[in-house]
Amino acid sequence: MKHFLLLTLFLTSLFAFGEDIQSFEADFVQEITDETGKVIRYEGHIQAKRPAFVLWDYKKPEAIAKKIFINSVRVVIVQPALEQAAVKQLRDEISFFEILASVVAIGEHRYKARYKNINFILEEESGIISSLAYTDELENKVHLSFSKQRQNRPIEDKVFTPRVPPEYDIIRE
Repeated sequence: MKHFLLLTLFLTSLFAFGEDIQSFEADFVQEITDETGKVIRYEGHIQAKRPAFVLWDYKKPEAIAKKIFINSVRVVIVQPALEQAAVKQLRDEISFFEILASVVAIGEHRYKARYKNINFILEEESGIISSLAYTDELENKVHLSFSKQRQNRPIEDKVFTPRVPPEYDIIRE
């Protein structure tokens, strides 16, 4: 869970990578490789909008499909298979501009940023984010590839409002 939050907060900050980027939407493939080489693969869709709205819609594997809604103060994770929603307050203030201030070019279309002792590698093509990789605090290698990216298209604010069916359990952490 912690790597989802850190990743989301970092991705939110990347939208300032280009000052003119106000929104970002893409399909994604996320692969997490543990220290034994075992790979877990997720597929889904991300929508993000300034100032700090993100929706991760994990669609595959279907058995663990979930939606993660993030804004500047809380995270809501809606898990249909469990018929529950978890609500968490964000406790650490994130300075997106500190992250961006540490982004440095390390090659053509490749950048590196260091945030909270984690190194992030960002790749872009024509100013559009194509992938992001890092090693999390548990030594898992995380790689996200983006496709069908769209920048600066209008995204309605209501997209970022969690819809929790009334029969779901709500867990507050």
